[in-house]
This record gives sequence, C-alpha cells and structure tokens, in this order.
Amino acid sequence: MTDKELKDILDQHKVWLSDSSKGNRADLSRVDLSGADLSRADLRGANLYGANLSRANLSEADLSEAYLSGADLSRADLREAILSGANLNRANLSGANLSGADLLNAKHLLKTMGVEQGNIYWKRIDYNLINEGYQFKLGLNKLRKCEVFASDERILCSYPGFHFASRSWCAVYYPNRPYEVKIRIPLKAKINEPWATDGKASADMIEILEIYDSKTGKNITNQFRKTNVKKSTKKTKTIK
Repeated sequence: MTDKELKDILDQHKVWLSDSSKGNRADLSRVDLSGADLSRADLRGANLYGANLSRANLSEADLSEAYLSGADLSRADLREAILSGANLNRANLSGANLSGADLLNAKHLLKTMGVEQGNIYWKRIDYNLINEGYQFKLGLNKLRKCEVFASDERILCSYPGFHFASRSWCAVYYPNRPYEVKIRIPLKAKINEPWATDGKASADMIEILEIYDSKTGKNITNQFRKTNVKKSTKKTKTIK
C-alpha cells in the first residue's frame, strides 16, 4: 500500500467517525503496514484484522474498539496508545512497547507465559554470579532495600526486578553467559509478566536452586556451596 492510498483510507475513516452515513470505515485487514508511521492516527473502530503492524510507530494512536484480531504488533511502538475496548484476540504483542498505553477493557488480552509462584524457571548469570551489579547467591535473592519492584505490566523488561524465562529462551538470548541457574519463584514473591513479553518475566525475589556450566551442562552447584562454607568459616574465626 502506498502512502497516498493509506492517507486516503485514513481521511475517509475520519469522515466516517464523524458521520457513519458518509465516508468509509478503515479496512486495513491483512495489509502490510510493517514499519509504518501511524503515530497519533485516529483508528477508532478500524478493521485491522491480520494486519502486519510489526515495528510500526503507533505511539499515541487511538485504537479504541479497533478490530486487531490476528494482527502482528510485534515490536510495535504503542507508547501512550489507546487500546481500550480493542479486540486483541490472537494478536502478536511480543516485544511491543506498551508503556503508558490505555488497555482498559481490551478484549482477549492474554498472558503468554502464565508465570506462577512456586514454579521453576531459568536465568543466565555472568562470572562470579554477578549480573547488573547484583551479587547472586544460592538460596533466596531479594531486591535491595532501597529498591521498589517495577510491577507495571505494560512495560517490557522493567527494572528493578529479577528477570527469568524458560531454559531454551535463556540459551538463545544469552548464549555467552557462563552460568545457567535453575530458580524457583517464592510463594510470597511479586511477579511482573508483561502483556507484550518477549519471553521473560520478572519477580522481586527468586530462589536459586542449582547452578550449571552453560557450555558443558555440568551441575556445578557444589562449587558454590563450598565457597559459601569457607566464607562462613572465616567470619566465625574472626569473631572469635
């Protein structure tokens, strides 16, 4: 679709919104709009069934009551967009930016992971069990006392929070991190599973159960238990 054709459709849609007996409702079903600039566009009630809107700029666009069933919105910019009442059945929102978006009464908006407290997930960590300034350890790991967990479900990869995913996801996205850790989400943990998740979620606390060498797959948990025991012994001797 050319820019002129798209503009004509949007102009006719604007007329239709003012008077449904005039103009035409925008029908962009199955149209390839990947990467298109639709920022601040008025697409209320538009038919976008199966449209390819991947990487499109839809920031501040009004998509209320729009029909987006089956639409590809992966990595789309939806910051401050209005999606109230929109039909998002089977829509692909992976990696989309929904920061500040209005999702009130959006239909068929589903979590893709289904994260639950008590379940087992995975995380990859750098050398010395340090990631992003955090010193991780076997057992329970919590945010620093001065930090407030980022729980806004519209924000992808929110921070502060400990991110985790499936084992295969971690292997694909962090192949060079040396440690692969098996974690459990404590029953009292707060969880943030974004609507536009790219495959990971976060929690305000995680319990590290086992540690593996990501290259060999060898379970090296005991190495870290010994380190912890030595440190504990040294502290005890100092106190005496």
